[in-house]
Amino acid sequence: MSSRSFAQQMIPKQKGFEISYSVFPSSPEKQNYVLTAGLISYGKNGNYLFGLAEYSRKYYEYTNYNIPIEMFLFNGGYSFYVWGDFMRNVNLNMGIGVLAGYEQVNKGNELLYDGSMLTETDHFIYGVNGKLSIESYLTPNLVFLVNGQLRYLKNSQTAQLQALFGVGIRCNF
Repeated sequence: MSSRSFAQQMIPKQKGFEISYSVFPSSPEKQNYVLTAGLISYGKNGNYLFGLAEYSRKYYEYTNYNIPIEMFLFNGGYSFYVWGDFMRNVNLNMGIGVLAGYEQVNKGNELLYDGSMLTETDHFIYGVNGKLSIESYLTPNLVFLVNGQLRYLKNSQTAQLQALFGVGIRCNF
């Protein structure tokens, strides 16, 4: 006589630590990326709250010079469980969140190599984002993530509407 037991996944009040790496779909030769780390807390029915800290670097070409734009953001919101297989090993979630942070252009230097001046180098930014993610359990506590995001950032020197594609891993405890 044998018995199979399955790990309980997405238990209300269960916590997780998540890290991810994302890219902008139309990145030029220089690598533009977003690194994210944060905590999630599961609610009922596989829904969860998330609070993530993000660092992103994007380059813009100016003549023969690449101007770096760095963003330090907090991303907080709620993700809704949309679909999953019977054992909830593979899940589709849709989330919405708010963003707030700081943007720095050319490391705070107003003067470019050719003597041109930037009008704004540092400022606070804020906005909203929507996220669609596929989450797959590799082990009872380890989740592999693939996600796409669309975000709107007000006061940003980069494009106000940005798309991201990323992969990550979450460890539930």
